[in-house]
Amino acid sequence: MSRRILPLLIALCLSGPAGADAPLPSPLTLEAALALADPAHPRLALARAGLDTALAEQRLANSRTDLELGLQLNPRWVEPNDLAPMQDHDDSRAILHARKTLHDFGRTRHHLAAAESAVQSVTWEQDHVLADHRLRIMQGFFEVLLADLTYTRDNEAMAVAFVELNRLRERHGLGQVSDITLMAQESHYQTARLQRLASQQRTRITRQRLAALLGRPDQVPGRLRTPALAGNDQELPDVDTLWTLAREHNPRRRSLQLAVESATARVGAQRAERRPTLSAEAQAAWWQREFGGDRNPLAMGLVLDIPLYDGGRVDARTAREQAGLHEARARLRDFDLSLRQAVLETWLEIQRLGIQREQARVQADYRDLYLDRSRSLYEMEVATDLGDAMTWQSEAMLFTAGTEFQLALAWARLALLTGQATADPLAPGPFSPAAVREEDS
Repeated sequence: MSRRILPLLIALCLSGPAGADAPLPSPLTLEAALALADPAHPRLALARAGLDTALAEQRLANSRTDLELGLQLNPRWVEPNDLAPMQDHDDSRAILHARKTLHDFGRTRHHLAAAESAVQSVTWEQDHVLADHRLRIMQGFFEVLLADLTYTRDNEAMAVAFVELNRLRERHGLGQVSDITLMAQESHYQTARLQRLASQQRTRITRQRLAALLGRPDQVPGRLRTPALAGNDQELPDVDTLWTLAREHNPRRRSLQLAVESATARVGAQRAERRPTLSAEAQAAWWQREFGGDRNPLAMGLVLDIPLYDGGRVDARTAREQAGLHEARARLRDFDLSLRQAVLETWLEIQRLGIQREQARVQADYRDLYLDRSRSLYEMEVATDLGDAMTWQSEAMLFTAGTEFQLALAWARLALLTGQATADPLAPGPFSPAAVREEDS
């Protein structure tokens, strides 16, 4: 398991019940949201359940050659024949059996290998689920912030439309504007009003979704603090380097590789069912009716079981496991194709968002200057579009924030795809020189 997964496990798995019950802080930061996520969330619980199942299968494989003890108690009533030396009717007996497999010619070895690979496979899959859940929390957090900014923009747009509607109503009363002009503005205002309501409702929807991701559906967060996304400023490696990292470190790919190894071992285990089994047996017995030397209180010996014919059951089970192996290999090949495509698309998305980030900064500066000019003209009592300028500035702020959040999520997805970090957008980034040195050490 990579050392980069340890902070994630500490944050999402080792936080105890007290952390899950603690109230969310206000304002809620991204760091707090990631740290206070409930480890009992269903997605995380399902991942742990899968690991528990694999560990149970491993214990079962380890017990295949363990000592077996059994006690047989058999109270019996018999009618002895006339020639029996004892005419008692009580023929009760107690027999203690012991059996230990000494050698099964590869069965246990293959079962243990399959179980060990399965445990490692599920462990890597759990790492992927944990990192992916962290990514979902980040996305949910950003969606709340964007919903708030969207509501601010739409609220200002509705206010501007309402002011303009009142102005036209006054002019309409004086006969200065036509009915159709007034109705056009009325329609525009109602559209803006509906849009504002939809944005307001989305602020509640996104908060409830974030609460569910945190495993706290009854604690809907209030105010959120916009994070400083230091990871957005890191340098983007070339795509070939990223693909190499993904092939070597992607947690889900490692899980699928180990699933192939486990399936291969299961095929070997089924083929080994045709081989003999050597066991040691011991028996201690007590009988109510003794018949001289034909009933021995102690017996020990070796047993060699040699399968001769099984009706085709071993062949059928082997074919079933071979089909499972073919499926595991196909899943791995299919994932390699999708992984390569995902790395390329994310790499291109980060490039595009880098250019979009520059556009957002220029647009924000322009809207700030435009608003300052509109405000100055308004103070000079010159006709101006101050209301529209305020709305456009809010739109620019929304575009800038959305770009930063998309870029942070793209970097986080890339880190998850390449298995280089726990997708932390607040750190300098997994591809920074310091992080690379830490990974190599």
